[in-house]
Amino acid sequence: MKIPRSFAALGIILTRCVSAVTVAEVRGNRYLSPFRGKSFTNLTGVVNFIGYYTSIRSLEPDDDESTAESIGISGYDFGVDYAVGDVVTLDGSVWDDRPWNVFLPTTSIVSPHNVRRVSRGNPVRPVILGRATSGIIGNKNLRPPTEQYNKLDQGNVFGVPNNVASVSRFNLQLEPRKYGMDFFQSLCAELVTIRNPTALGRRAKDDALNSGPHLWVYGNWPVTGNNSRGGLTVTDRDANPETLILFDPVDGTKNPNTTRLGDSLTDITGVIEYLSIFGLYYIRPSTAPKVKSSRSPSLPPPSAIKSDGRCSALSVADYNLEDWAPNNSRIPIFVDHIATYLGNPSIIFLQGIQDSSGPTDDGTVDANLTLSHLIQALEERTGIPYNFVDINPLDNNDGVERGHNIRNAYIFNPLEVRLHYPNPGNSSVINSVLPGPLLRFNPGRIDAPPVFEYCRKPLVAHWEMVHDEGATFFTVNVQFKHKAALSTLQSDPRPPGNPWINDRIAQANVTGSFIAQILAQDKNAAIIAAGDFAEYAFVEPLKQLVQITGLQSMDVLSGIPEVERYTSTSGSFAYGSQDQLTHMFVSPSIARYAGREDFEHVHVNTWAAAEDAAGVYDPSLARLNVCQH
Repeated sequence: MKIPRSFAALGIILTRCVSAVTVAEVRGNRYLSPFRGKSFTNLTGVVNFIGYYTSIRSLEPDDDESTAESIGISGYDFGVDYAVGDVVTLDGSVWDDRPWNVFLPTTSIVSPHNVRRVSRGNPVRPVILGRATSGIIGNKNLRPPTEQYNKLDQGNVFGVPNNVASVSRFNLQLEPRKYGMDFFQSLCAELVTIRNPTALGRRAKDDALNSGPHLWVYGNWPVTGNNSRGGLTVTDRDANPETLILFDPVDGTKNPNTTRLGDSLTDITGVIEYLSIFGLYYIRPSTAPKVKSSRSPSLPPPSAIKSDGRCSALSVADYNLEDWAPNNSRIPIFVDHIATYLGNPSIIFLQGIQDSSGPTDDGTVDANLTLSHLIQALEERTGIPYNFVDINPLDNNDGVERGHNIRNAYIFNPLEVRLHYPNPGNSSVINSVLPGPLLRFNPGRIDAPPVFEYCRKPLVAHWEMVHDEGATFFTVNVQFKHKAALSTLQSDPRPPGNPWINDRIAQANVTGSFIAQILAQDKNAAIIAAGDFAEYAFVEPLKQLVQITGLQSMDVLSGIPEVERYTSTSGSFAYGSQDQLTHMFVSPSIARYAGREDFEHVHVNTWAAAEDAAGVYDPSLARLNVCQH
């Protein structure tokens, strides 16, 4: 870490010098050090870690769980002249480093001088996370809290409104037994061991960690949200604060890049720190762990949900392909998912479809090539002459990156379903509900400027069964404004910033009102709304959608346990936990016939290694009764 030559440039004024202090006194029992901006003399500790900085541990630990017993010394130079096990006494100054106001400050020693080596070769043992410890850093309980992140969240890390308080402003006393952030803050710069760690999926690039792919883990301690694969699922008010990100090892070895969800790893020993430029607590291991064992089978069995081509058992799948371009190298994997694991659904809701020129910003807006490649590959594999429908957006008008022109689309089996009175709309017209109920444009887009400005518009369609005269149903394919992170779950703003939640609330209201108009004309209308809602089912946008429409979640109707409701592994949003941003909702006429074996999330991507996955999101599959009753 590069330290500015002038503390005045940082607005830091060094005050009186304090003599003969302990590490706990310097660190304090809050997020901000009581010694920030002060100098000290005669601080004694044993070197317990040397990496990109050096850490020393107190020789006089207390039993106060809210105080840390180790502290970092900034800069590479200090560790050159000393070794782990050296007891040193030094003078220096305290600096709370904070490159970005949205993240937490980190306390470290700067400008160490008058360093005296007292002795060499002293034993340095790591403390074991998940256990009570005595002697090494005092008598402390080292079990991470499993539900709450910070007291300022007032019990709900997903609370609305968010970003209404800040850790640095309130600077509350740490309560490590209650709050995950407080727990790891009290262990910053401490050498620890994680016994029997479990991998929370494959290494994946996290937008909050621009340095590349990293791995999330939890250790041999009590956890919540346990799913049957060994992962941890985000549930209402619980985003699993007991997880840690595994950063690059000190010795230059590489963390495993073939991990799968639930893999068992060898023990990890390293130092805990807060990465103040990305807003995350992490462990930097001394050396990379290895994979001991993996879960079996490597992928789930094919779904037993099948369609018979009749209205009483229509098979419907949802699949977010996330920026899918033509000639995607993973088309064979996608086709295998559809044919083998999903059993060739009658209709597939797709999101994340790029135009025919992919990411090239050349004015192309149609996705004929992108979708044709998919249906041609499907026909070659299955013999089914799948077709597709979509609506071209205006160039660079539906958000994400320029040139991509992302949209929603349907792939369907024309031998089983077809559009009811087809009358396609375009990107310049707004759809509406006509008496019948019928759609003004079929298919057409739901829009209400400026609610969907620079966002993917929901694609609504009205279908009929080929073999059941009079059986019709509506579909609404959504991809709401994406869930970007203003801050991580371990950042300064509390509850954590969820910057576009109000946009998603507005989009849910517009979409919900459109659906409600159909049901106002026919309370028995069969309606399926599915796709990437970019939010959890228990957060405000989807709560309002359900309230407006009366639609019911297929997760609830089919009795899927909360911890098994996941379709992705998110990084900065869910800290490596499994979560669910894609959902399927149905109208009451469908819901009354939905059973416990009529819906599932098919974990072909979350369970897979990187080379075996078609994308980030798992598809979901339902068997629905859309007959008129």
